[in-house]
Amino acid sequence: MRAFIAIDLPASIKEKISAIQTQLKKCEPSAKWVRPDNIHLTLKFLGEVDQEKIPEIKMAMENAAGKHSALTVTLEAFGFFPHEKRPRVFFISTSGQKALKGLADDLETNLQALGFEPEGRFQSHITLARFTQTKNVDYLLKEIKNIKLGESFHIGEIILYKSTLFRTGPVYEIIARIALTA
Repeated sequence: MRAFIAIDLPASIKEKISAIQTQLKKCEPSAKWVRPDNIHLTLKFLGEVDQEKIPEIKMAMENAAGKHSALTVTLEAFGFFPHEKRPRVFFISTSGQKALKGLADDLETNLQALGFEPEGRFQSHITLARFTQTKNVDYLLKEIKNIKLGESFHIGEIILYKSTLFRTGPVYEIIARIALTA
């Protein structure tokens, strides 16, 4: 199964992001927008995982989560990977980068022992869309200057998700929820 570890967002934040997406779709960029119910903050993409590895993955998550406290983060700014001149991913960054990177790094360390390759490039972000071309990006850049962010939300757990790909987009299923406990 295809899997990843992420932080789910409260319904109020997903609604705010959905409203932003609706507003920005009017710019008609060549982009595939993330469905609001699928919006999350990824900590570690695992890729294809054997079902029998799930208990070990959960243990690695528990060990990492046990070193970290719950926290509150704020939606900060819009951004692009790799950059706005040739964007591939459009996202919103969050505060709490240091704490979230620490959690992601601990997950990577624990998961590396299970054979998962470390990426070492975590940046706290919530993906809004993936670009297929750069059409109308300038218009989008102008529009995002008029959108205020600043909403905060609580993070108290990390989640192991199963991701099943369909032509209509991925469907996520929760495999495990692990509380942050330090």
